[in-house]
Amino acid sequence: MKRFLICVAIAACLTACGGNNGSKTASKQGNVEQTAAAPKKFPYPEVPSYIGEASAARDYAAGHFWDRFFASPKDYQDRDLIEGAFAGYATILNSVSPEVSRKAQEHLLALAEKSLKEWPEGDMLSLMLEFCGHYFDDPNSPYRDEECYLPVVEWILSSDLPDEASKARAAYLKPLISLNRPGTVANDFTYTTATGRRGTLHKVKAERTLLFFSNPGCANCKEIIDALSNSPRIGSMIADGTLKVVNIYPDADLTEWYKYLSHYPEEWITGFDAEGVLNANTIYYLRAIPSLYLLDADKRVILKDAPLERLLEHLEQ
Repeated sequence: MKRFLICVAIAACLTACGGNNGSKTASKQGNVEQTAAAPKKFPYPEVPSYIGEASAARDYAAGHFWDRFFASPKDYQDRDLIEGAFAGYATILNSVSPEVSRKAQEHLLALAEKSLKEWPEGDMLSLMLEFCGHYFDDPNSPYRDEECYLPVVEWILSSDLPDEASKARAAYLKPLISLNRPGTVANDFTYTTATGRRGTLHKVKAERTLLFFSNPGCANCKEIIDALSNSPRIGSMIADGTLKVVNIYPDADLTEWYKYLSHYPEEWITGFDAEGVLNANTIYYLRAIPSLYLLDADKRVILKDAPLERLLEHLEQ
């Protein structure tokens, strides 16, 4: 589904960009020519025809998504229209590299800040900050991505425009969302299994490690368990040792966890945090459960707190 949405978003940039924003359609009834204004369409970026590769088109669309909109924001004051476009923008940012998404976010904030100075009553800056928080920082958002939200946090801290409450929250968030960033080695920790055996994350040997923080009885956790268990591709990777699933309970009350053990696949490494380091938010920022991390053979983070759909798409490629 996410792959389809990415294709739709790119197609919109490739085809709708030349749309009829503010255009008129004419028809004749008798001898009277009638002209009606067409509905407003979002001014998607115009991806140059010489960019043929899909990845290059995504990069260009991400970096230039808001250029035509902020060239004349007064023409597009429909909140639903703007938010619909933002969902397409978020879809594209989920499909590009962290470097590209960072530059795109920094460019968006620069455009929004410039717009505020030129048209303060429109306050598109506040709207963009709101959408960034809702789409990239909300733990329930399917677009959530801390790499997309970190530039927003850094902008809030460096700008004199946000209020003190916003700055205080940004100062609190920055060190937390900077933990275990993609490309860095995930922080190690010790887990304990139901039999009392102890192990560490870094000693798990596999080309890919899926780190799954879960709680017993959690409906969303059960959805992930079922999706992973029912995927032939993931089952094959686990069977040949390419993938190891490390399923960790981060809380202290073990009564329900022991009762729930039969729900976890036997081939997974299932354990709990006996040392209580995970809930301290000092080595992992577990703002919501479930939380999924995908690591490479060296335990470098590939995906961080990824939505299930994005994780499955990556593993099943």
